[in-house]
Amino acid sequence: MMRRIALTGALMAALLTAGPSAMAVPVAADAVATQIAEERAALARAMNQSREAELRAERMATEARAMQSAGERDRAELAALALRIQAAEADLAAGRARSAIFVRLLAQQRQRLAVQQRPVAELVAALQLLTRRPPITLFAQPGAARDLVHARAMIEAVMPELQRRTAGLRSELSRSRALIAARGRADARLADAAEQLAERRSELARSEAQRRTRASGLASSAGLEGDRAIALGQDAGDIGGLLKSLEDAGSVRDRLARLAGPVPRPGSVDGGGGAVAAIGAALSRPAYRLPVVGRIVTGYGEVSREGTRSRGLTIATNPGAQVVAPARGRIVYAGPFRTYGRIVIVDHGGGWTSLITDMVAVSVDVGQSVDQGSPIGRTGPDRPRITLELRRAGQPIDIATLVV
Repeated sequence: MMRRIALTGALMAALLTAGPSAMAVPVAADAVATQIAEERAALARAMNQSREAELRAERMATEARAMQSAGERDRAELAALALRIQAAEADLAAGRARSAIFVRLLAQQRQRLAVQQRPVAELVAALQLLTRRPPITLFAQPGAARDLVHARAMIEAVMPELQRRTAGLRSELSRSRALIAARGRADARLADAAEQLAERRSELARSEAQRRTRASGLASSAGLEGDRAIALGQDAGDIGGLLKSLEDAGSVRDRLARLAGPVPRPGSVDGGGGAVAAIGAALSRPAYRLPVVGRIVTGYGEVSREGTRSRGLTIATNPGAQVVAPARGRIVYAGPFRTYGRIVIVDHGGGWTSLITDMVAVSVDVGQSVDQGSPIGRTGPDRPRITLELRRAGQPIDIATLVV
């Protein structure tokens, strides 16, 4: 009799602990919810960047097919390839964000399952206690048959409740399987994006090598100008001094280009079909693009912990991200400088100059004309980021007001 009371009490306790309060789905912790929200924002940002880069690449490819000049067509095709690389980089970032979201959702789902499984498991355990007695005890102990009848009645009363509660558990298990499958698809898309990025980088490397071979005839004049730029870099005390020297040289070059007289030698002024003139005609609001796919971590005018005010934007990127020219122009400096890593300075004409720093490699030469989107370098593998400054007549300009 006492055993029957104990078993019944265990069953009732399991029923009570498996009540609605225990079966309720837990709300995600604030920290986890914030992380998921951040990953979703990163996913949306990356998908938008991918769409924009693909559209720009398509437009550039269309323009390249319509160009008559082989040099301009060459640059436009390289720019289209670089923009497709940026689209693939954005796809890779989107894939990582998507996978991270599923990882966090699965962690939440496991927590939900743990909460729901425990009371059901306790209820099942209590039922097992009621049915554990072997049939032979019916003849060996007085009152055993009554206990068995009582247990069976209790089980029949409990089974509908057990079925109702396990239905919710089966639904959660189904949701878990769906999340696992979705994460598998997300991981597959991530692998495809990584493979596509590698292919596009290889294609760009081959195209750049071919362009350098075709442009080898201009190597002499470009080499002389490159030597002058290196000398200016060695003489400059800081990045501001280097920019000032190059801006002064650019002003002289522009004035000489406007003088009547012999045609300047190739590479000494703008060799890109009037790129400087085209930029100069739109000085009120030049078309300008950010040179990398990434996230802005320091804005124009922000004050650092050291007390210095930012003169441009710092953008965090993926390792080895493709860096492109933010606007059409001419390379006036390309190479290492002080503690800024490898830098590129683009003269857009009319006093407009762009500075891109902290690259691990550059793929342009001094004197080379570039279109908006032309490949100019890559970011490094560790804490990859670039700093972009835009200047007009030596004064820093807020890039946010010009980016289109």
